[in-house]
Amino acid sequence: MLLFAFIAGPTSFEYLRTVNDQVFNTYQDACCELQLLEADNHWDLTLGDAALTSTPNNIRQLFAIILTTCFPTQSSTLWEKYKNYMTEDILHRIRRTNQCPNLDFTPEMYNEALVLIEDLCILISNLPLSHYGMSSPDRPAADLVNTDLQR
Repeated sequence: MLLFAFIAGPTSFEYLRTVNDQVFNTYQDACCELQLLEADNHWDLTLGDAALTSTPNNIRQLFAIILTTCFPTQSSTLWEKYKNYMTEDILHRIRRTNQCPNLDFTPEMYNEALVLIEDLCILISNLPLSHYGMSSPDRPAADLVNTDLQR
């Protein structure tokens, strides 16, 4: 709807996604190019500050709040940039449990962090990560039942 206010006489949906002779994949990308949406710089700086001074749990909480109330345009990019900070406690716990101090981040650890973030998003807005432009984490079947019961 936002593009209709700024593009006169659109002739197709592709025309709406075209800015300066470049066709964008999404309407959101076209809006960003036209500077109709805020860039995620503010959220990037906020998470960067938190990464320096906060615990992984607090950074995950902040990220969930940003997702559910501020609607960043590139949420997956923010996740990719700060996922190590949000997963650090999980890495530390698994290193201690397995007595393996050289263990590095794994996809399973990132998935666990995403599950925790999605749980927060569901608590705040009753919506999963997929609603905010991110991939949903893989959940074990038992965990899905527990999440549904908690709703």
